[in-house]
Amino acid sequence: MLFSHLGKGSTTLVLTAHPDDEVFAHGAAIAMLSQQGSRVVLRTASGGEAAENDVTSTAEARRRRSARLDAACTRLGVHEWNWLAEGRWTDTAGRPTPGSLTTASVSDLAEVIADQIQTIIPDVLLTVGPDGLTGHPDHILIHRAVATAAASCDVPVFGSYLLPADIAQGRDLLATILPGEHVGSGRMTGRDEPSPATLAAPAHAAEARRAALDEYANGLGALALKNLVRVFPGRGDSLLLRAVLDAIGWQTERYTHPVT
Repeated sequence: MLFSHLGKGSTTLVLTAHPDDEVFAHGAAIAMLSQQGSRVVLRTASGGEAAENDVTSTAEARRRRSARLDAACTRLGVHEWNWLAEGRWTDTAGRPTPGSLTTASVSDLAEVIADQIQTIIPDVLLTVGPDGLTGHPDHILIHRAVATAAASCDVPVFGSYLLPADIAQGRDLLATILPGEHVGSGRMTGRDEPSPATLAAPAHAAEARRAALDEYANGLGALALKNLVRVFPGRGDSLLLRAVLDAIGWQTERYTHPVT
């Protein structure tokens, strides 16, 4: 099984752009690795402020998202989490504004990530694949920065991705529940990777992933999809990803290795 060799005494470093990426991209792997005894460390580049759209203060949005992230990490079994560089980059939903993660340079991010790698000394790195899993510009930026930082390090890097067929299955599920409604940003298309590896984690990892996603929005992980769409306000990639997880299995994640 993928990552089965990572047990007690090993360290897994997970690198993401926003809070909740750790669940959508790596939730099953994190829960499984933690259960196996690997020390899982998470570093997140922005505070996910854009997701807390009912507040006007960036500081308050970051505080709220931080609390959700902390609770999700507890559910998954993350041993330690922190920001890549606290307060340096803000989540602006992909809009290029001053101080946003979207406008950060690959070299600046890579420098910070390289420092983390040298400090933590992980046995493996987890991040998103070349298309950022969803096509989000911040995710793609993180992928490029991790690949740059890891190029000079002797540590394997695995990038999470989805197949076009996975996304099609998710859309099919939603079409039966929300006929005629468009769900998703349109950036998430999936990709066929030349060196794929599929994780099929134990059932407890799927349960932990659902519970962690619920920390970000009530019912996002636990409610049946037909019930969730009645109460969940969004019709973006989060809802599409939820449908994809229902379609391919919550214990399933796809990784490409090596990441370039």
